[in-house]
Amino acid sequence: MTDSPAMTRSTRQTRQSVRTSGGVAVALVASGGALLASSGTTTATDAALWTAVTTLVVAGVWAYTARYAAENATHAAQRDTHTAEVSPADSGNPPHRYTSLGLPTAVTLFRATLVAGVGGVGAISAVTWVETGTPPAAWAWTAAVGYGVAAALDSLDGTLARRLGRVTVLGSRLDTTVDALGLLLAPLAGVFLGQLPWWYLSAGAARYVFVAGLWWRTRTDRPTYDLPPRASRRVLAGIQMAFVPFALAPGVADAWVPTLAGVAAGALLLGFARDWLYVSGRLESESATRQSQSSRSDES
Repeated sequence: MTDSPAMTRSTRQTRQSVRTSGGVAVALVASGGALLASSGTTTATDAALWTAVTTLVVAGVWAYTARYAAENATHAAQRDTHTAEVSPADSGNPPHRYTSLGLPTAVTLFRATLVAGVGGVGAISAVTWVETGTPPAAWAWTAAVGYGVAAALDSLDGTLARRLGRVTVLGSRLDTTVDALGLLLAPLAGVFLGQLPWWYLSAGAARYVFVAGLWWRTRTDRPTYDLPPRASRRVLAGIQMAFVPFALAPGVADAWVPTLAGVAAGALLLGFARDWLYVSGRLESESATRQSQSSRSDES
């Protein structure tokens, strides 16, 4: 199926918005690196490292956004590739394709920039950890505040999207991607900062392992089944996002961090294990069970 003119036009204009916002994000990161270098609180080498790593993560997120620019549309519009393009003022009348990213997605990308900054802190912490040992507490507080703000804004982008009528496939994809990226980079920084046990990285890696497993099943022509809807997935992710900033803050509850990390990571990993049983067909969802029972009833 070929793309409609409206889809092609909206995709092209969305990518232009991605490039513009990406330039703004890179400029903000460069300004932050310059402030670090001139503050006297860190070395020029550390400031350059933070800038380079943060810029690399930002570039990756924006490239990912540009790749899926065609999804800057409501779910109804994605199902109909010939939907006519309308203005954002008419967003209450789906199906709808957008030509700009909009405020909700801008909030998500701002969260991604904060997460990228935490990744930069992690890079500095890793180098310091190798050279001299545990990094200064100031870096741990920087990571705690940066990731804490990103986590706190997690519900804002979705709320704005619903209230403004800008719920898009792209926005949903980016929200999940930024959540997963944050739960990878922030714990990684926490390990090198001496605030989190190394085994907690399993929580951050879980989603990537899960997605790789789905890819492998598809690649090897194995059947993959739909996940049943469960609110617990969002709850488990929210627990991690509330716990990690708390754990990154030095001296707040250091004695409790290993125990809380074990409980939080254990619950998340069990959730992913359950979902893997669903997608691999080893565990049948309730809806599938009801469908099967209904079919047998009809046959009889």
